[in-house]
Amino acid sequence: MSFVTSEKLEDLGRAATLAELRSHLHLHPREAELDTFERPPGLASCTVRIIDGGVDSPGNIDTGNGPYVILVDGPLRTSGHLGLWTDDYLPGLLVVRGDLHARTLSFGNGARVFVDGSVFVDDCLFGQYGDRNAVLAATGELRARASFLGTTARIYADGGVRSLIYAPGGSWETLEPDIGNEGDGDGAGFFDPTVLDRYGDLDFKRAIQAAREGRPLFLPGVEERFPARLTTRQTR
Repeated sequence: MSFVTSEKLEDLGRAATLAELRSHLHLHPREAELDTFERPPGLASCTVRIIDGGVDSPGNIDTGNGPYVILVDGPLRTSGHLGLWTDDYLPGLLVVRGDLHARTLSFGNGARVFVDGSVFVDDCLFGQYGDRNAVLAATGELRARASFLGTTARIYADGGVRSLIYAPGGSWETLEPDIGNEGDGDGAGFFDPTVLDRYGDLDFKRAIQAAREGRPLFLPGVEERFPARLTTRQTR
């Protein structure tokens, strides 16, 4: 198992090939995700890594701009922030063969994250943009104090989600958000003014930074208004 203080995920583990990744993921439900990275032209050189035994970090872990394909062959744990992103229009694939645990987590753009276990986020989880359908999916459950989602980012968990949900209304098959992310300037009733933009909506960049620093996002008493956050709700 790798122990790190603050690292790029692509710097951990060992270099591999897409063929080797495909052999490791043979008959895995997400094997077909590799097809995206085997379809030139126009795709920049792809970073391919296998991290044997998992990752355990006392610091922050981030990805680069992509494209990348990373297999964490074990659990992924960090007591800091886990940032799983790509640059605009570039794909990224992360498969974790174990539980994922982070203090705060953000994902977006082309990052597609699949966890063969549960996802536990001690504080806040953020999903944003989605040039290639940004997604965080778990075969177990997903727990977070609160989850903040943009229009084209999704979270799924076969074992259900236990979290306060801020997301666009009507964007879920069976899980409706507790607070609608509708861009109507009504964030002042829910969030600390320091994480709002000039129109009164949640500013994701400010919110992520505040969460990373341990500052409050919600106004006092807001979270308690949504008791469903403490129950397990299905996403499919």
